[in-house]
Amino acid sequence: MSRSNSTANRDIAHHLHPYTNAARHAETGPIVIERGEGIYVFDDQGNRYIEALAGLWSVAVGFGEQRLVDAATAQLGKLPFYHTFAHKSNLPAIELAEKLAEITPEGLNHAFFTNSGSEANDTIIKMVWYYNNALGRPEKKKFLARNGGYHGVTVASASLTGLVNNHRDFDLPAIPVRHLTCPHFYRYGNPGETEAQFLDRLMAELETVIAEEGAETIAAFIGEPIMSAGAFCRRPRAIGPVCRRSAASTTFWSWPTR
Repeated sequence: MSRSNSTANRDIAHHLHPYTNAARHAETGPIVIERGEGIYVFDDQGNRYIEALAGLWSVAVGFGEQRLVDAATAQLGKLPFYHTFAHKSNLPAIELAEKLAEITPEGLNHAFFTNSGSEANDTIIKMVWYYNNALGRPEKKKFLARNGGYHGVTVASASLTGLVNNHRDFDLPAIPVRHLTCPHFYRYGNPGETEAQFLDRLMAELETVIAEEGAETIAAFIGEPIMSAGAFCRRPRAIGPVCRRSAASTTFWSWPTR
């Protein structure tokens, strides 16, 4: 990429990027993505790339999907945005909540909409704390998470995230959380250990930590079906008893401790 590109220079001059080395960015500049088509994106130099991350997992059906363009255009002309505070609602929100309730397991009948996965997990933390406070259990505030897990970058969700670089220099974790062994058998299994034995060891660790902290203080456990930041490892067959799930970008399992 040529540093003479005026779009890149404008980006360097005025745009701060997440998950980006600012000093290096000032030297190298950005790849400026201009358009997308199906699984491909194109930069402003005419280069084509396969977008294997689907825009950080936010473009599930590909780029330039005409039916989505048409739906968005029609909605922008009718009602581009409206909030749901203080008993307000709108038809798209109602229809989406209804559809989610229809396709999720029995008992999951309500949806709470947010703007990102980080915000979703921050909201989950608040809901869990509120729930326990309402039941007269104010001591149930601690979370259990796993090293290598990614749950967001806001203050509370980044505290749950099990990545040292997300904590260093940010004074995190800022909420009570214990991080457990990453469930990546290939990398973290002991010599001669089977996957079943590895799973047993992780479950024993989980039970030990609950006993150390006190079950009466554990609010919830958060995990991912596929741990992307932990090397895209699939969750072993089971991680123990689970009971409740959210519609966040990462899957939340509350721990049924009493």
